[in-house]
Amino acid sequence: MNTQPITSAAPLPILDIIKEALAKQHYQMVYQPQFGFADGRLKGFEALVRCQSPRFGMISPADFIPFAEESGDIIELGHWITRQSLLDLKNLRELSGLPLYMSINISPCQFQAGDVYEHVMKTLMDMNLPASAVKLELTETALIQNPSMIGRTFKAFQRDGVQVWLDDFGTGFASLNLLREFKIDGLKIDKSFVDGLHTSDDDFTICSAIIAMAQRLGLNIVAEGVETEPQMHILSQLGCNSVQGYLTGRPTPLDECSHFWLENRFIN
Repeated sequence: MNTQPITSAAPLPILDIIKEALAKQHYQMVYQPQFGFADGRLKGFEALVRCQSPRFGMISPADFIPFAEESGDIIELGHWITRQSLLDLKNLRELSGLPLYMSINISPCQFQAGDVYEHVMKTLMDMNLPASAVKLELTETALIQNPSMIGRTFKAFQRDGVQVWLDDFGTGFASLNLLREFKIDGLKIDKSFVDGLHTSDDDFTICSAIIAMAQRLGLNIVAEGVETEPQMHILSQLGCNSVQGYLTGRPTPLDECSHFWLENRFIN
């Protein structure tokens, strides 16, 4: 069986695999923990989707997500991701007794479809979860595609207590004016800046500037892709709120989350 990631060189098989995966539930959710720097406690998880095709092996999200967006299947997939990840969050909260949250990535296509607000809020109601239990992540690039529509949806979410975060900050095209206009709740520093944090003066300067700006604007900030102790130490000294990365925990399925992370609730 071919276990190499399928690439965009073969779009038709990819689309067939996506439809088959949706119909036969070949998708799986994995969850990567986020820890707070102030107390070292487990705060929540980021929901990440994986696809394991029986015929083609593991398919990278970098391959199947763009095709799902192009074909329109991302709407159905996005609904499934939201429902499954919030169901799993409900289980994690009940097992741990902790007010954990779930960060969920939202495609701009889901905003353009016009029902993302209704779907998320209905799912929260169905799961009997508070609005504070979910954080929605959107990339900078998505903000400029339809700012008026996204802005209205942001306001609806924030009015009801759902936080909206900007993912991969610094890698897209969002201006500081858009950051102010959308009243984002938090930022995620992209892994590409964290990688060189302890070896590159430029990356250190960028990370420290982002964190200082976020602090002045009253925004929370998560550094993603943290893999080394020096990176962790510098981010802590700079005043970063939370950390996510292989150093503190790899993405794992629900059963591993409940058996390991809920027993190891602090940064080691």
